[in-house]
Amino acid sequence: MDLLTRPRVIETLKKISENSLVDYTLIYIEINNTLQITSLLQGMAREEELISAIQRLIFGKIGHLPDSYMGKLSWNRFGIIAKLPVETCVEIAEELTVFFEDKCINIGPHPYYPKIITGVIALSEKYRVPEKILTAVDEALYQARRTGNNAVKVIDHNAPVFHSYYDALKRIPVLKAGLSNNTLLLYAQPIVPLNKALMEPKAEVLVRYKEPDGAVNSDYHFLKTANLFHVGRDIDLYVVKQFCRYMQQNKHDDVVYSINISGFTVRFPAFLDIVSHAFKKYGVNAEQVCFEITETVIDRDYPQAIQFMHALKNQLGCQLALDDIGMGSSNLANLSKFNVDFMKIDGAFINNVLTDPYSELVVNFITSAAKLFNKKTIAECIETPQQLEKIKLLGVDYAQGFLTGRPKLLFDPLLSRTYL
Repeated sequence: MDLLTRPRVIETLKKISENSLVDYTLIYIEINNTLQITSLLQGMAREEELISAIQRLIFGKIGHLPDSYMGKLSWNRFGIIAKLPVETCVEIAEELTVFFEDKCINIGPHPYYPKIITGVIALSEKYRVPEKILTAVDEALYQARRTGNNAVKVIDHNAPVFHSYYDALKRIPVLKAGLSNNTLLLYAQPIVPLNKALMEPKAEVLVRYKEPDGAVNSDYHFLKTANLFHVGRDIDLYVVKQFCRYMQQNKHDDVVYSINISGFTVRFPAFLDIVSHAFKKYGVNAEQVCFEITETVIDRDYPQAIQFMHALKNQLGCQLALDDIGMGSSNLANLSKFNVDFMKIDGAFINNVLTDPYSELVVNFITSAAKLFNKKTIAECIETPQQLEKIKLLGVDYAQGFLTGRPKLLFDPLLSRTYL
């Protein structure tokens, strides 16, 4: 077996992708955080020593394979291209994981126990270019990583995730152009009070894309694209700027507007200064702005998210909403820790609240918890009168959905005029 550099691996994959007459399989191996630990304890030189040791062990186990290649694709990833069917390569990958299960490597005085995760894909004629091959195997690694150390995952070229990925790949230039050319529109959907004592008008700001022919697309696919290609922060900053322009032209608008914040923005400290500057520049009343952050985002970056939310509320004076409650890993246990003004109940529970006792239990729990902590609740995805009556009985404070109000155009940046 030959040992290849990354450029040679890419070149080999390219040749294989152009010739579909022979069965090849790619085994993609990622080493766990043992390498980072080594670097922290002993420095980069020792980390390289550990990588080399792991590489020799892998090579020793699979070096006998005929017509096969091994190469280093990144600092902690190795690729093995084998002239074997995918089923055989899965067995080889599983043997490697068992081999590393209790393997100890001594680097100086420190023992290390490296673990690996492995993705496997058949190099079929469906992958015409190396980029598609690496995308496929990255997805297999992602799924294996979610399973844990010493996991092996196989992914097929027909997996829906690839169709979604390639569709998003086509949309990213359009999304970038929309941000640059100000062709992303702001829409607003009413959030209607169900309690007569709550008279404050509310609405959620949404993003829409206007096609060259004037057709307007919903934000769902573009936001998926933004998250996939890490431009969610650009969307957030765009929305804040255009919303502030809208508010400057509508000084007497007394609606409280909710603006969604992505995980990329939570991890961007400069966002607070940018928002503060925009509020001052356009004369925006911070009390009319409610930032929405999903429970899943908070779960992912809990300490940073809590600090970020505290600054939005206590430094800028904005309101806060916790979105998609019940869908995060906290399983409703941390509701008392979130210093928010509103709790938004995920639409998945509202959709089933009439037929599923568990969904009704979750909605009832959230509304009871909100009252205990003196917070208001908002139910999303209200589409039928029966759902509306049910959430009223359960004590929900606000309703949002097609029944109570569809999204309508709020602001077109190119026209600089308003519609609500």
